[in-house]
This record gives sequence, structure tokens and C-alpha cells, in this order.
Amino acid sequence: MKLRSIAIALAIIVADVSVGAQDVRVEIFEAATGKPIVGANVSLYDSAGTVPLGGSFSDQYGRTDLRAPRRGSFRVKADKVGYDSWMSVQLQLGERAVLVRAGMAPMRAPAPVVMRNETACQQLSGPGSAAGDLWAEIKKALTATALTEAQGLVPLDVELYERALDRNLAVVSERAEQRMRIARRPAVGISWDQVDTTRRGDATGSEVYRAPDPATIVSDQFVRSHCYAAIRGYGAETGLTGLEFRPARVAGLPELTGVLWLDPKDNALRALNFDYVNLPIPLRIARTNGRVEFLQLPNGRWIVPRWYIRMPRIGRLLASDVRSPSIARDTLLGYQEVGGAARPAGSARAASSLNAAANEPDEDFASDANKSVISGVVYDSSSGRPLGGVQVSTAGGKFRALTNSGGHYELTVAGPINDTLVFEHPRLRLFRVADRVQPISVASGARGQATVMVPSYATLRARLCGRNETGTEPQGMIAGYVRDASGKPLPRAHVWASWQILWVEQNGRLVSTNQQRNVETDTNSDGSYMMCGLSRGAQITAKVGIAGKSTLEEKLVVPASMVLEHDFQFGAR
Repeated sequence: MKLRSIAIALAIIVADVSVGAQDVRVEIFEAATGKPIVGANVSLYDSAGTVPLGGSFSDQYGRTDLRAPRRGSFRVKADKVGYDSWMSVQLQLGERAVLVRAGMAPMRAPAPVVMRNETACQQLSGPGSAAGDLWAEIKKALTATALTEAQGLVPLDVELYERALDRNLAVVSERAEQRMRIARRPAVGISWDQVDTTRRGDATGSEVYRAPDPATIVSDQFVRSHCYAAIRGYGAETGLTGLEFRPARVAGLPELTGVLWLDPKDNALRALNFDYVNLPIPLRIARTNGRVEFLQLPNGRWIVPRWYIRMPRIGRLLASDVRSPSIARDTLLGYQEVGGAARPAGSARAASSLNAAANEPDEDFASDANKSVISGVVYDSSSGRPLGGVQVSTAGGKFRALTNSGGHYELTVAGPINDTLVFEHPRLRLFRVADRVQPISVASGARGQATVMVPSYATLRARLCGRNETGTEPQGMIAGYVRDASGKPLPRAHVWASWQILWVEQNGRLVSTNQQRNVETDTNSDGSYMMCGLSRGAQITAKVGIAGKSTLEEKLVVPASMVLEHDFQFGAR
């Protein structure tokens, strides 16, 4: 009992401590043994002990320094998973520095193992309930992780990836990236534009969905807007204890729901499994989910070693029944997934690290340590299929490979490579795909990845043409190639198109009109052309003229996608 009373709090004001005014030096130790506690999360609070003003972790000697923003009354709080939280009495900070020695006691009772699920989802009201006791321990880990990330306390080596998956979650295409010795885990996400290939006019394109960060989950605003229930682990989480959360009320915006999983053996937070609910209707065709894992390092700091978010990728399917050609419905094309793995900079790469299998060399590669291999996939979102026949080259064309029918390629290079990777295909040139040319750097004997994805029609229209005159949707477009009878491209051919407009929108109303619209351009050196401004469903007359040849004329209809791909060929029979 005597040791316990010592641990309750003792703030000693020392005039000669070698720290500045309004500074607090804190020493954290085990109350029973006097042993320093490494990695305790020590924070300065206001006088009421409710508003955090900054914090840090105790070092190998159990020490850390805090600085108050001004003179006045403050408190010091110390937390660590497996120990009871510790809060000081009010400290008067002024001209003299303050030394605080805090004795922490191991938790008298571990977080409860929930034997059956709570049926009610209730707002947190503090310790005393199963959910409240779980939250007290989970909050320690989330706060420590948020502090580590916010202050960049652990430099990281990070592997990021972006994958397109089919309906059975098989990888269709993948792009990977490594970042070394960075201060913070990158905030990657999925935009609506990436997963909804239709991009109806009510979408702004600014929505980005990400795996939630620890600072968000632990924030007062998030806690107040969600209800919680303690649950028993199931499936892969059997043996763990979960704190389930869901929105207290569903409004008009997307919300997070999920489960925070804690291991009752050591009260350590293991993972967060999450879903998005109340998404825009097209994205509700399949489940959006993800996972964030947590790891405490030997120095007490916390990192997120693995995370991902997966969302359905959708398109519009037109009815095959000729009697109802205008009927279309959303269809699931597959999934889009982004995520990564992180480890302390310079540490060994874990065998379970994400993308480990994708980066293991094959036997032929391993037999020649001087060779480098670049692999990847070219995927066409506008058609929903991989793009075969793409020539991939580097070193000025010295090393080349072709994508197969599945869009896959593998390019072997003699020695290291620090050059430009070029993807050559008429479709990539036609739609001016930016990733058609990209830098590549691969060490000798290593493997690298590079992937190209042709955007959806809606993205191409918005990116290449902009919005229409009423601002309701991106303009329609026509694009293709002009060739002679032998298939040779014809540069500087003049291409133009005209069509009638029967109705126009004025002040929110349709007004009858009879306008003729025209667009025109000249072909590029490779015979390609592109024209914007086409109207939805327009029946156009397209013409091509070139010196010495008769004008070529064809009747065309703008499809529902508002992207008309059409090649012209002179002399074709």
C-alpha cells in the first residue's frame, strides 16, 4: 500500500534542473520495482486534465521532456498498454522547471474477454462497462500510434501497391512503389473516378476513400458520433476481443463502421477491420472493406505495419434485348485495392510483408545475379479488359517485350537500369495516356514493377475535353486513325464532323432549336485524330479530306458512353 500511494503522484519542483522555464522533465518507473518504463506515452494536459497539449515517449531511462505553451496550471499524464493510466496533480509552471517522477503500476485486471456479444450498441461512457474497459486500452495504442506518426518518430521503409482485381479477387494488374526512410506513412486512397467507370454527371471526382488513420479513430468527434459494443472474436480473429463501432445515426455522407481487435493476453491492439457504409448508390453493388494492423516496437512506439482498402469497380451494362436498347444497369467489374507495408528504416523485410510473393525471383532470374527484371500489366479500363500486344522497351529499344493476351509482360535487362520505360500501342497514343512513358530504376539482380492503365471513358472525356457548355457532364468525343488502303497512317488529313441539335437547355428548361454543330481537326504525324464537343446520341456526318484524294464521308452515331472510336481508311473495299 505504501508503494501504491507513492505511485499516485508526486510532483517535485526543482530549481536547478537543467531544462528551461515552463519545461517539465518526467521520469517514469514501475512503482513496485523502480525499474524505468520504456516507451510510455507521456503528455501534457490543461489544468482539468482533458485537453492534450503535446506529448512524447519515455526513453530507455524512462525519461522525457515536455514544454508548456505558457505559464499556468497543467497536468501530466502517462499511458502504456499493460499499465494503469497515471495522472499528476496540478502543476504550476512558471520560471522554475518542474521534475515529475511517476510510478506506474501494472494493470490490476486485464481487459475483459467477452464470452458473448453485447446486443446493444451504446455511446462510450468511460470504464465500468465491457466496451468502456476495452476502449481504455485500445485508446492507449491508438494515441501512441497517432503520436508516432504525427511527429515522424520512426523513419520508415514503405512498400505501396495499387491493384486491379477481378470479381474473384485475382490480380489483373498491379503497380508497386518503394519509399525509403520517410518520416510518415503515406496517405493513399481510392477515388470514385477509379472505381466508377460511368462517372455519372452527379459525381464531382473529388471523393477519395482511405483507410482510417489512428488520429481519426481516437478523436472526440469520431467517438461522439459512433456507438460501441464489445464482441467475441470470430473467424480469423478467434481468441481476440473486439470493440465494434458503427455510426450513431446515418446521415447523408459515407460513414465508417468496423471492429478494433485487442489480444486479451497482453492487452495489445492488433488490428482494425473496417467498412464504409452509406456510399453513393453505384458503389453499394459490393462490399467496401479494409484492414489496418498495429505493432508496438521495443522502444514503446507504435507503427502501422500493413494496411489496405478495397472497393468495388463498376461499369454500366447495356441490355442485350433489342426491344429495350436504352436500359442499362450497374455491373461489378472487379475491385480496386490500394495498401502497403511499412517497417522501421533499415530493418529486415518481413517474410509476411505485402507483395513478398510478387517480388521473389524465379529460378532463371536467380541464376544470373546481374540481370534485372521489370514486370507488370497493361489494363484498359475503357473496355474493361487487359491490353495485349503492347511493346514495352527501355534503353532506347535495346530491351523489349510484348504484353500477352492477359496484358502481362516481363522484361529482362542486363545489369541495373536507371532509364525510361516506354509502352507503345496505338490505343495508348490515341488517348494520350500519361504513364505510357515513365521512369524506372532497378538495382542489379533486383525486380521492379511498372503498370499502365487506360482510364475509363468518363475519365478520358473529363481529362481531354472538359465539361459541356451547360456544365452538366464532360463533353463527348470522337477519336481514331486515318490510314491509306495499305494501312499506312496519313498525317495532316483534315477531319470534320457535323450534326443537328434539336433541343438546347436554357435557364434549366429545354428549348426547341435547329442548330448545326461542327468540329474539325487535322491528323497528327501518326495519323491519329481527336475531336471534342459531341452531343449525347448525336447522329453525325464525319468527313476526311486529303490532297489528291476524294473526300471520305461516313454516317456515325455517338454511343451512350459518348466516346466514339472510329478509324477512316481511304481506298478500302
